[in-house]
Amino acid sequence: MKPTIVLLLLCTCLGFGQSKKGALSDIKNKYLLIRELVDSNALRVHHTDYSCEETSETGALTFYYNGTELKHIIHTYTKGHVKYRDEFYIWDDELFFQYATHDIWYKDYKRKKNGKLQLVNVTLTLEERFYFKNRQILKCQFKDFENRSDNPKRKTTAYVRNKNVGCEEANKALEKYSILLKYQDINIENACDLPRSITNKEPQDIIYNKAGF
Repeated sequence: MKPTIVLLLLCTCLGFGQSKKGALSDIKNKYLLIRELVDSNALRVHHTDYSCEETSETGALTFYYNGTELKHIIHTYTKGHVKYRDEFYIWDDELFFQYATHDIWYKDYKRKKNGKLQLVNVTLTLEERFYFKNRQILKCQFKDFENRSDNPKRKTTAYVRNKNVGCEEANKALEKYSILLKYQDINIENACDLPRSITNKEPQDIIYNKAGF
C-alpha cells in the first residue's frame, strides 16, 4: 500500500475518533444538565400510572418538559419478580441517551459450614446504555451485578465497570422512544400495548444460570 494512502486512512481514523470522543463528551454534558434540572424539580412533569390486566403488570410513565420542550422520559413497570426502568434523554427533539435497568429478585440456597442449607434472597441488576447522535448509535454498554442477603456488603452501580458490547439492540431503543412519544398528551387506555424491555435475555433464564441450575 502506498504511503500516501496509508497516511490518508490514518488521518481519517484519527478524525473519526476525535469526532466520536467530542460527541460522547457533548452527550455527557447534556445528560448532567438534564439530571440537574430533574433533581431540582425545575421541569414541568406529566405523570401517568397504569396497569395491564392481561399480565398483572403495573407501571408508570413520566414526561419532563423545559417549557414546551421534552427533555426526559421515564418508563417504569413491574412484572412478577422483575422491575424495569427505562430512561430516555432528549435534546432538540432527538434521543441522545437511553439508560435501562432491570432488577430481578429470586431465591437461592447456600450450604453452611454445618452442612445445612441457608435460604438467600438475591437481587440481580442488569443495566444497558445507548449513546446516539442524529439517531446514529455511537456506543453501547452493559453491566450486571448482584446483591445477596448473606453478604452485608452491598454493590452499587457506581462501583461496577461498564462493558462495551455490540449494538444490535440500539434500534429497538429508538423504536421504544418513538412509541412512547405518542403517549404525551393522551391517557393510557391500553397499557398492554406499551413497549417493553429491550434486553434479549429472559429473566427466568438468568435466574437459572445464576442459581446454577
